[in-house]
Order: sequence, then structure tokens, then C-alpha cells
Amino acid sequence: MTDTHEQHRDRLPNPGAGFIWDEARNGVETYPVLLPQAEGCAAIYSTRLGGVSEPPLDKLNVSASVGDGLHRVMANRDLAARPIGGGQFWSTIKQAHGSDVTVASPSSRARHRAADAQWTDEEGPLLAVLSADCVLLLLVGAMRVGVAHAGWRGLVAGVVENAVEAVGAEQAWLGPAIGPCCFEVGHEVIEEFSMRCPEAVTDERHVDLWVAAEAAARRAGAGTVHTARICTSCHSELFFSHRRDKGLTGRQALIARLGG
Repeated sequence: MTDTHEQHRDRLPNPGAGFIWDEARNGVETYPVLLPQAEGCAAIYSTRLGGVSEPPLDKLNVSASVGDGLHRVMANRDLAARPIGGGQFWSTIKQAHGSDVTVASPSSRARHRAADAQWTDEEGPLLAVLSADCVLLLLVGAMRVGVAHAGWRGLVAGVVENAVEAVGAEQAWLGPAIGPCCFEVGHEVIEEFSMRCPEAVTDERHVDLWVAAEAAARRAGAGTVHTARICTSCHSELFFSHRRDKGLTGRQALIARLGG
């Protein structure tokens, strides 16, 4: 039986304020997509539904670095971007779990730049960051849009602050990521967050990455922060999760372009 929006609708987790579930169609099936309600840009958080990849990367894997065929990945990228105008050629970056931010480029060389956030003030490029548990942030400022990838190392390093400042972001959207319910960490990670963002430490073994990212965005000047608070690890039917799937999994994306 094919997955349809109707099959998933009753099981969709409620997103936080600033997000809505919509539906897309790939010609065969209808499936849900998560949209940040942002003005001045078009953006989407992809799920694992609606693509052409085979297990365990089924279905909408958008990463070519996890063992999937390039033809499937490119088809999936086109499908993932269709709700915001389409396009399989994205400005991507070599995510390094650090704090560097770069200007987006439509060039194929972009994927070789080591950075965890990118921004543009041009309406052409489709910007994307990929994840299977980390927080993906959409940042919107005056005539600029940016996307950022923030795992615990990037959060500690300051990637969110750097990205907000580069974009001059007035608003931020924090998409699905591993929640404090499932993000169990060691003592060294607890120590890092206890020093930098103690409110993100929920107990002696768990950290709330959303709280840490929210605090960082506000510290850097974002006046409004929207958080989906949907756990990628809990919702196996909707999202890839590196931790849940023990590394053998695909990647979802945040895709954005400046303008409507």
C-alpha cells in the first residue's frame, strides 16, 4: 500500500507556532510536507516521504554521501523542492559541525566549502542544509535569507549566533530535530551546555537542542523564534534519524530561496 497524506494525516505531530503541514504530490502519491510560515522567502522542511530511494534510505533521501545512487538523490531533490518552485541543483555546503558561515553560490563548487550556514541576498539560488537529527534553522532578515545546520558541537561553537548576525535575521525557524526525549549524551556534553546554555540541560543525561538554538538566536538579535519541536528520532515514519537508525539512514533538508 502506498503512503498517502490521508494515511498520515491523523498521525502528524502538531508543529509549533509558525509552521503548518501542507501536502505535495509526486505523480503517484500525496504526502505531507512541513512549511515555515515565513514572509520574504519560500522554504520547506522535507520529510522522508514521497521520494524514490530504497530501504533503508527510503524514500526521500537528499544526500549523495550516504550510499544512495546519484540519480535517485537528484530526483529526490527535485521532488523535495517542487512545493517552493522546484529545482534539483541546490547551493549546498560541506557541513563540518563548526561555526563558519558563507555566502551561498549556485556553483557546483559550493558543496566543497566547509561551513555550517549560508546566506544570500539574491533571488536565484536554492539554499539547502541537510540533517538526520541536528537542528536546521531558517533565518530571515531584510532582503536576506539564510539556512544553518546546528548539532551540539555547532551550537557550542556559535554557529547560530554567527548565522543570525550574517543574515541580520529578525526571525528564525527551528525545524524537526532530535528532541531531549531521545538525545542522551555523556558528561562532557552536559558540561559544555552547563557553561554555555544551562537552561538546555534537562537532566544529567539529556540536552534540549531547540532550547539552546532558541537562546543563541535571541542572543544574536533575532526578535522572533519559531520552533517546531518535532523529534526526528520519535517519528520514524516521517524522518530520518542518525541516532535511532545507528548511522544507516538518509538525510532530510531545509530548502529556501529569497522571494516568494
